Amino acid sequence: MHQGPPEAARPGQDGSAVAEFVMVVALLTAVFLSVVQLALVLHVRNTLVDAAAAGARYGTLADRSPAEGAQRTRDIIGSSLSQAFAHGVSHETGTSGGQPSLRITVDTHLPLIGFLPLFGTLEVHGEAVRYG
Repeated sequence: MHQGPPEAARPGQDGSAVAEFVMVVALLTAVFLSVVQLALVLHVRNTLVDAAAAGARYGTLADRSPAEGAQRTRDIIGSSLSQAFAHGVSHETGTSGGQPSLRITVDTHLPLIGFLPLFGTLEVHGEAVRYG
């Protein structure tokens, strides 16, 4: 009894599995890299917010100045991420509820994969009130 050609040997289907595999792998790679990029941006943002808040708290201590708070923010960013993210640190004083306050602002670039600061901008703030 003679059987017909196997399914994989149909005319016009040669190489289609390879092409489909390449397309699916390319799509999955793009999705994976996008998720990694998002995680990296969120990590950098959260670290910058924490550094700005810590610097503001440090700058409002009784024996510290706002400039020392900004420098503390730069030091935290430099040790946690990279000095490339610490260039746009600034501070301003004001009042909040009748008490002197300090606002530390970090204005930097969003990182690409590998912590390269080349893509977009990000601005975060940290605030603290001086009591006493």
